Amino acid sequence: MSDEEQLTAPCAAPSDAPAGTGHAPTPPPTLPPDDALSPHRGGHPLPSSHPPEVFVPLRRWVLDSATELHAMRSDLREQLAASAPAPGSGGGGLPDSVVLVTSELATNALAHGNPPAQVHLLVDGHAVLVVVSDNDTTHAPFLAQDREPGAGGFGLKIARQLSADVGWWTDASGKHVWATFEDESYA
Repeated sequence: MSDEEQLTAPCAAPSDAPAGTGHAPTPPPTLPPDDALSPHRGGHPLPSSHPPEVFVPLRRWVLDSATELHAMRSDLREQLAASAPAPGSGGGGLPDSVVLVTSELATNALAHGNPPAQVHLLVDGHAVLVVVSDNDTTHAPFLAQDREPGAGGFGLKIARQLSADVGWWTDASGKHVWATFEDESYA
């Protein structure tokens, strides 16, 4: 057994995600490491937490590779439009923010985690919850700091800026990164 510390959240949340397939991806060399065990690399791990339990599942996608991201984004946009109120009653750029953040989190799961990545879309009447899961429980989501524009590694910063809240947890099925988006016009 290794001396390396296993990262887990304070308590496990229920998940319907199946166990992983055991194959590990090789991240592209230009992406920064997503390693909570190396805080000296210009950042720190995202604090672990669970999302509120009031959300109802709406849709789930399973992504084996980055080539499936385009289809997931398109379908996500359609799902959000179908669950949104009529035009003119609010909503603004919320769907765009949800799609962008979900794409960033899914890209992170595919590049730094252990695919397949699972993307869950949930709603609660006035907010949207996105949970992106992968099978890697050894690395925490990593908040990049002190990087030059174009150097990559800003997905979690984008998520924190565009969403109401962001967090993560691990359990027996893997690592789960979530973001909530609040808008009273969503049903």
